[in-house]
Amino acid sequence: MPWMESVSLGIWTGVGGRHDPASMSGLAHFAEHMVFKGTKRRSARQLNRDVESVGGSMDAYTSEDHTSFFIRGPAERLPRFADVLLDLYRHSRFLATDVKREREVISEEIAMYREQPAQQVEDLLWRTAWPSHPLGRPIAGTDESLANITSAALKNHAHSWFGSRNTVFSAAGRVTLEEVKEAIESSAGDSLAPGRKPPLRAFKPTPRRHTAVICENRDIDQVQLAVAIHAPGRHSPDAPALRLLNVLLGENTSSRLWSSLREDLGLCYDVGSDITSLHDTGLLHIFAGVDPDKLERALKTLRSELLRLAAKPVSRRTLSEALEYTTASIRMALETPSSHMTSMAECLLFHGRWIPIDDYYRRLEAVTPEAIHALAKSLFKPGNLTLALVGPVPNPDTAARWLSP
Repeated sequence: MPWMESVSLGIWTGVGGRHDPASMSGLAHFAEHMVFKGTKRRSARQLNRDVESVGGSMDAYTSEDHTSFFIRGPAERLPRFADVLLDLYRHSRFLATDVKREREVISEEIAMYREQPAQQVEDLLWRTAWPSHPLGRPIAGTDESLANITSAALKNHAHSWFGSRNTVFSAAGRVTLEEVKEAIESSAGDSLAPGRKPPLRAFKPTPRRHTAVICENRDIDQVQLAVAIHAPGRHSPDAPALRLLNVLLGENTSSRLWSSLREDLGLCYDVGSDITSLHDTGLLHIFAGVDPDKLERALKTLRSELLRLAAKPVSRRTLSEALEYTTASIRMALETPSSHMTSMAECLLFHGRWIPIDDYYRRLEAVTPEAIHALAKSLFKPGNLTLALVGPVPNPDTAARWLSP
């Protein structure tokens, strides 16, 4: 991207929260924190200074199935940024004193999110949608599981999974492939250990007839509601149809949920939907915050919008508009180096190959109204729904009945 001023580069590793041992839930997230606490060559302050003193910024995140470390900054600083990334990824010390201190930091992070109803309702939703499965555990862990995570456990985690067979290095911006190779090779030193891919415990939903419900009663002004619908994973042939179904349902302000719950009825300030796509499974999830007195009408309206999508195919014009929105969103996102960096890394990490964007556009264009209709019919059933509520809800079971067809 020679017209850009910056470079975005990152290291992706195919290990995340779903791979944590049950007794050490939060291990992958803990390791993500700890790599910034110092290496054999740099202290924590020096890691930050080496990036920020030349105009860069550094961050990381842990998801259900991968962890990412990345830097964005002036393109001419690529060699330094690559050196810092490889250093923290390969040579972090995981000192016991740092582990003890960071355990307290993560405990505060967990408490912070628990205090936010919109965040807490998502944690409850995940736990109930994926019961008795690693995907249902909080990625950050719990105070109990954090107590079991030691320096030795973190070193073993990095040694096992931060290896060449499980790692992607991705860069985009005003850099060439030759410059990226040179930056990596000059910083590599000893070769990256092979490592291995973590085992995958596939999720298979237990058949049920009714909507599952979980509620945390709080004395607050709003009820935060979240609905999860089990959906196909990223490798499913239905993945493009799911992407478009989400646009129709709640991704933007032309969507059915926004139009009905906010614009037509004034039931909420914000409502929408999103997709979580994993190797073997996925969730289509819906969120909103409503006045307790409006909860019944909000859930019944949400139910009718789901049933409407499952009742008959959308018009070709409606689908065409959703397609146009989706492809334009992708095109505009790819104007930034960070989006290109992420897209390339995810293709290699999750699919084992680069997928040209035109191939993905063609898959979206092949989706028909009938395909959207068939997918909606298969998904929008009471036994496939999970409802989570945080707020003043006197009778959660009644709320579940308002949602269930």
